[in-house]
This record gives sequence, structure tokens and C-alpha cells, in this order.
Amino acid sequence: MNDEILPIPRIPEGLREAAIRGTLIPFVGAGASRLAGCPDWNGFADAALRFFVEKGKFSHGQLAQISHLSPRVKLAIAKGLQEEHQIPIDFKKLIHPEGHKKNPKGLRLFGSLSALGKTFVTTNYDEWLDEELKTQELSPGIEPDHSKIIFVQKRKAIHRVSDFTADTLHKNNLVIHLHGSLLDPDGMVLTTQDYVQHYANDRFSIGQGVENRVLTFLEYLFDRKTVLFIGYGLEELEILEYVILKARHKPGFTTKEAKHYLLQGFFSHEQELMVSLKRYYLQECGIQLIPFLRDQKDWDQLLDVMEELAQKAPAKDVIPLQEFGDMEKLLK
Repeated sequence: MNDEILPIPRIPEGLREAAIRGTLIPFVGAGASRLAGCPDWNGFADAALRFFVEKGKFSHGQLAQISHLSPRVKLAIAKGLQEEHQIPIDFKKLIHPEGHKKNPKGLRLFGSLSALGKTFVTTNYDEWLDEELKTQELSPGIEPDHSKIIFVQKRKAIHRVSDFTADTLHKNNLVIHLHGSLLDPDGMVLTTQDYVQHYANDRFSIGQGVENRVLTFLEYLFDRKTVLFIGYGLEELEILEYVILKARHKPGFTTKEAKHYLLQGFFSHEQELMVSLKRYYLQECGIQLIPFLRDQKDWDQLLDVMEELAQKAPAKDVIPLQEFGDMEKLLK
């Protein structure tokens, strides 16, 4: 049954082929970082405001008054307080309160990711993808011996829009932080205004004759690579809309088959929801939904799923013919 939700989903042949060709790009979202010990959006925004409460620049009463506001509004307020009082927010401490190397689920998840890809794109700010992890063995359903997880080397982290170029997707040991990085807190895309500027629809709205490098980069990514979205739940639909629809929806755009894939967890009673989303992602975004069952382990099931993927679709170098075709298209 094609619409069955399994604990370990079947790997689509197109995804496996992309891994063999070396054209598979893992695109990592907030759900992966949450599983690895980072706060969710609400927790992150509240922590940024509590930072100023601890500094005596914001009161508990004020914090309670705005508790119902969206995370982006809270982050805009926090950025305003930062500018007003000239006190830089310690974003690294907020995102990695205990240090990312100490989280066992994070080691397990990002160890699998290291086996699955060589080049990564992420909308996360954290440091989990900034280092390559290596595990000696991966067995789905069995937590690996963390003493065998090794930090191999630093990945090159690209986070400035000026560096978002198509040729970066042909390099190994690299991560592209689409919304900024802890390496440059001032450049992090946090507020609604930041998002609007980052994904400006009008290519020339940021200046006469100046293209929006973000959209150009994303168009090339979706055209020449196969993307696997990991860590994007229903609450991140808005992010997917920014990232996918604004880069792909051109006049006359139609989708007949999937080139990209999205891992998403569901409970068994969400069968109808899954079927509806499967249709939406394919028709609107050109993405095949790969559902997995959360009934037994909730989001921890993603750990098993990723280990299975890492075993059956490990990263390969780009084959020369594929690389030649990509570079020829760039030159044109």
C-alpha cells in the first residue's frame, strides 16, 4: 500500500540514485536541531528575552505581557533591546546551553547525516553541521557506542549571502547556512523583516541591477541537485514556502514528478492528513513526501530512519559526467 506509514519508510529509487550520482543534498531544518538538544523557536525567542531580564533591562512583567506573541516578534523585540542597550546577546549559549558535543541523540543523528551527505544546506544557526562526524558502525534501532563517534574535521561553513554561489554545491566538506550562523550573529535571519529582505521576490528590489543571490542559489540547487529535507515538521511549513515556492514558482510552472524528498513523521491516526500533505507537496512543490511512523518513539524515530538511510544511501562523490554537465550549464 503506497500510503502506508511505516516506522522505517521505503527508500525511493530516485533518492538512492541521486546518492549514487553524488547529487543528493541534505537540507536540514529546526526539527533535527531540536532532537539534538537545541531549543525550538519559542524557547529560543523566550531565552533571548530572558537574557535581558537577567541583565536588568527587561522585567518579568513585560515578559509575561508579550508571552502570546510569535517568536519572530519576540526576537525583533530582543534585537531592539540589544541595539538600545549595546549588550550583545550570547546566541551560542542560548542555542547550545550544554555544548553540542555532549548530546547523545545529536551525535547519533548528525553522525548519520555525515554518512548521508558531503555537502549540506541548512536553515539552522547552530554548529552541529559545522563538523564532520564519523561512526564506525550504524545499526538501525540500536544506539551506537558514542565512544566510537569521532569528530573528523571542521566543515567549511558558508553563511554570508555574497558567498551563495552555485559552484559551492560542487565542493565536499561544506555546509551552507541559508539563514546565517553563530559565526556571525549580526547576520542571522531572525525577524519577519529579515525574512522579507532575504527572500525578496523582485530580483532587483534590493538595488538597481543587483540580483537576489539567495533566490539564484536556490533555483540552481533545486534545478541541478536532488534535495532531501530533514527536520521540517508541520510547524515549519512557512519556512518551506519561503525556500521552495519563491525560488521555483515561475509562470507556467507545473509539477508532474518528484525530484526532491521530504522526511516527515506522523502518528497512525494522521493517515488522512499524510495523504493530503503528500498530494500538496507533490503538486505545489515537486517534492515526494516520505512519511515515517511516530507511534512508538515519537520524534526519536527519526534517529532510526536516518541510520537506515545512511546505510542504504551513503554519500558518494559526484560522478565526472554529472559534474561536467553541471559546470557546462553554469557557463551557459
